Amino acid sequence: MRTLIWLALCAAGLVARPAPAANEVGQKLFADHCVVCHQEDARGAAGVAPPLADTLSTYLAGADGKRYLAQILVSGMIGPIDTQGHQFSGLMPSFRAELSDSEMAAVINYVLGTFNGVRDADAARPIAPQDVTAAGAANPAPTATRALRQSVKSHP
Repeated sequence: MRTLIWLALCAAGLVARPAPAANEVGQKLFADHCVVCHQEDARGAAGVAPPLADTLSTYLAGADGKRYLAQILVSGMIGPIDTQGHQFSGLMPSFRAELSDSEMAAVINYVLGTFNGVRDADAARPIAPQDVTAAGAANPAPTATRALRQSVKSHP
């Protein structure tokens, strides 16, 4: 009986469920590949790497924004950007040779869920591995990724 009550509460969303294993994958990948520049709290490093925390959820509002989120890990990015009142000019490396599409989706969704408050940000949502595959098929240059970011920022 006690188990049935607990299962009913879980189904209703009244009991916290354990984080899906996919977020553990994203967390590990973030620690292994992103922390060195963006820091453990995803707040970035002044003059080196922009913050990821509290800056990315707005990109989920449209298809181009989602494409940007997928594309940045596929192609990397180069050139100046403004975020949270600070300007950064540098190089974000591509992770295409190091990570699979599902791994890139997992790390993006980990950052969205953990540092940007996006709900349901497991390994398949809101950026699916197929989104990363599509971004890679376009074979974008790092400057094209920056241009896409600027376009999305200027047309919410």
